[in-house]
Amino acid sequence: MSTSGPGGVELVVAGDPAAARALVEEFFVGRGWRPRERGVGRVDFECGSRRRTILLGGLAGKAFHLTARIEIRDAGRDGVPRSADRTAVIRYRWEADDGRALGGTLGRARAARAHAETATALEEQLRARGHLVRARRA
Repeated sequence: MSTSGPGGVELVVAGDPAAARALVEEFFVGRGWRPRERGVGRVDFECGSRRRTILLGGLAGKAFHLTARIEIRDAGRDGVPRSADRTAVIRYRWEADDGRALGGTLGRARAARAHAETATALEEQLRARGHLVRARRA
C-alpha cells in the first residue's frame, strides 16, 4: 500500500457491530492507543503526545500523535441485519494530510506509514483469530 496518499481498509468480520467494536478496541488498547467516542458506530483511537508532536513535529519519534478514525456498522443490506451469518464492517481510513498539521512533510509521511502498518496488523490479527471474512484496501 502506498504511504503517500489517502488510504484505508474495510474489514468484514463475523459477528455483530458490538462484537466487532470489542475486537477493534482490544487491538488498539492493547497497543497503547486511547479510545475517544465519536457517536454511534464511530470511535477514534489516539496514541502519542499532541504536545510533543507540536514541539518536535515529525521528529517526535514514538510519541508522535496519531488518530485512527474507525467506523463500525452492520453489514446487512438496506439496514436489515442478516441473522444466521451476521457480519459487521470495520472501516479504518486516513487522509493524505494526516500528520501534516503537527509534523509537516515528515509528519505526513510518518502518519501515512504508521496508519498503513497499523491497518495491516489489525487485518492480520483478525485473520489469525478467525474473525476476518474479507478485507478490501482503499
